[in-house]
Amino acid sequence: MFPENERCASKPFELVHSDLKSFLVTLYQKFKYVITFYNDYTSHAWTMPLRSKAVAIMAAKDFLERVHIQHNVHVVGWMSDASGDYKSDLFYQALLEKGIKIYQSAPRTPMQNGCAKRLGHTLMDKVESMRYQACIPDSWWEFAFAHTTHIYNRTLVAHLRWHTPHEMLKGEMPNIDHLRVFGCGAFVYLPATARANKMAPKLELMTYTGVAPGNEHNFLFMHSTNAVFTTAHAIFDERHFPCCPKNRHEPLENPFGRVNPKPTTDQPGNPPDDIDSDDDVEHNHGYPHPQVQDDDLKCKEPEAPEEEPIQPNPSHMPSPVPPPALRMPSPARNLPPPALQRPG
Repeated sequence: MFPENERCASKPFELVHSDLKSFLVTLYQKFKYVITFYNDYTSHAWTMPLRSKAVAIMAAKDFLERVHIQHNVHVVGWMSDASGDYKSDLFYQALLEKGIKIYQSAPRTPMQNGCAKRLGHTLMDKVESMRYQACIPDSWWEFAFAHTTHIYNRTLVAHLRWHTPHEMLKGEMPNIDHLRVFGCGAFVYLPATARANKMAPKLELMTYTGVAPGNEHNFLFMHSTNAVFTTAHAIFDERHFPCCPKNRHEPLENPFGRVNPKPTTDQPGNPPDDIDSDDDVEHNHGYPHPQVQDDDLKCKEPEAPEEEPIQPNPSHMPSPVPPPALRMPSPARNLPPPALQRPG
């Protein structure tokens, strides 16, 4: 059990933690390592993929120069492992010339560089979750790692009093309107110069692999030919993952707690499938119905039983009076006409 580190930064870039992680597979652009930089005060993270450990010192120098140019400050303290990642007299001399104080963990004791180690575990857990959900191949780790870092810097952190590292570093709320589900499908617009011919379709299904560096409104996609495609115009389908063996296109639940109705497939002139159905429960077409909870049954008031109609007693009923019979007029008698009398 190591005691808690009491060294905490009081301003941005007063202390920077760094670590180097390796991958077991060769990535898409032949990278084998990734170097992380962690700002102790703002919790902001930066990651850079590397092809060998020899360029780790050059990547650290580039990071220090970038901090000076973009933020107009100098790094005061530098914390790293003593495992040989930055074990170079030339690098130490460069840090001392810039007035940077060097902190290092004891040999074979990486726990003393806990901030960088915990950052690496956090990013790796997020990367694995996104990778398994989208079924992306192992060689696309570098895209998942960059996208995870981009999301991490825009996520609320508890010890920052529920602010984001982006807000602590730049003093403004981050924009997250451009974020999409990693590995989802998207119909990407192809300009005329990117089509095979004039009769080729203008849209093509590709896999979303993150945000393009330098512009949040440009997206990176993986073409079916395993080539990276950058564009700003696409229609995303965040429920569909093209790399998965099965199409994960599940019905969404609406805000009212019911499942969206099944889209009709009836053709004109054909009767619907459930025209003879009297109960929708028996013909649910595979869609679940909301079930009544036990609490609802307990809170529901009992209904009064329906009263049966009272049948009258036939013994006390008066006998019905038959209607008077209709009398037909008697036919006229055939009497002889009166005799004519002569005048006297």
